[in-house]
Amino acid sequence: MAYDDIANRLALEEGVEISTLMKSPCLRYRDDFFAMMFECKDVLIIKVAAARVDYLIETGEGLEFNFTKKKFKEWVMIQLEFEDRYEDYIREALTYARLKHKV
Repeated sequence: MAYDDIANRLALEEGVEISTLMKSPCLRYRDDFFAMMFECKDVLIIKVAAARVDYLIETGEGLEFNFTKKKFKEWVMIQLEFEDRYEDYIREALTYARLKHKV
């Protein structure tokens, strides 16, 4: 499913809103970024636990995000070849965002 379709459905859930980050469409949970379609690289970026980022990179599902020459330990890029699983990745990121807000 395409990012925009997923975003529009998730925006109906409590605390989720469509926004922008770095001039790209993103999703926020209670004002905190959790997923975005990074248009300049044509990849999905999600925010998940650092261990999950490492796993996704190790398995080849994800790429390290270091656009600003700084590694973001909780951000990982998912290429278009995995677009059929974007909804799963985005929902995983939303779950992580919700857990962080409970702390």
